[in-house]
Amino acid sequence: MPNSTVIIYLGANRIEIGRSTGSCPQEIINWEKDYINGEYRIGLKKILERYFQSFNTLRNHEIQVLILEDIFISVAEKKIICSILFDELYCAYVAFIPRVIVHCLSCNTRNAIVVDVVASHTTCVPIFDLRPLQQYIKYTKRDQEDVHLNKSPTSCPYTSIFFDKEYNFEVYEDDEIPVINLVKGIIDSLPIDLRKPLRENIIIVNIEEKFETTIKELFRENMSSSIIQFSKDYWQAGSACAKTFMHSRGGSVAGLKRDEFCNNPNIVPDWFDFYFKSGVKPIKQPSP
Repeated sequence: MPNSTVIIYLGANRIEIGRSTGSCPQEIINWEKDYINGEYRIGLKKILERYFQSFNTLRNHEIQVLILEDIFISVAEKKIICSILFDELYCAYVAFIPRVIVHCLSCNTRNAIVVDVVASHTTCVPIFDLRPLQQYIKYTKRDQEDVHLNKSPTSCPYTSIFFDKEYNFEVYEDDEIPVINLVKGIIDSLPIDLRKPLRENIIIVNIEEKFETTIKELFRENMSSSIIQFSKDYWQAGSACAKTFMHSRGGSVAGLKRDEFCNNPNIVPDWFDFYFKSGVKPIKQPSP
């Protein structure tokens, strides 16, 4: 049932939790961890347990959960999340989807390069027909730490992440490339028929709104044919995904039932396996 679906957005520096029927999350919690391991499991369990208690969903065996995950989340991290939700919070069903897909849907497109600026790195994920093109995903160590170091009342602290006029590919390591150069490299490496649709749609995530104009100007000066968008309505897009996933449960959904996990705790839902199966139902984009 729709009101028993909980969405958990695992962001770069925060966790957002709420119902799929809501227009925004009910809780936003700071989460400064780059990953989830045994040590951080207790903290994550407390966050989820507190939410489930606050909104009267604790030990509700009908609860379904959709996790909006990081593109680099590991199987080990997914197992920890599933063990909390199934073994301790008694959820009925858990599914995962990369949050970059949700950002595409929030911008009403199926094709884009999603640039996600997080605490320890910035990822550039090319997506075609809502499928992350795994072999072309790139990242750079230029991240939000650079923003904190470059805070100035007269300049944009994100400039060094996106553009560096001193950049020289012979001097810098591959993981130190400015974002604009990284995006150009991805586009040049793509098959020819994919270059135009992805070049024309660049989606940027985790940028302070007051600096968006500056970032657009940097792209205009260096990639004039690109249209820059900033993901805003990702929660509504996540809600649309939840409705699609939870109403079409079966062999074509990247989800797992509690009894399946209890019988084999080594299996976890894998969105990439799901999407490339035959007969998969497409995710409907939310209405603009």
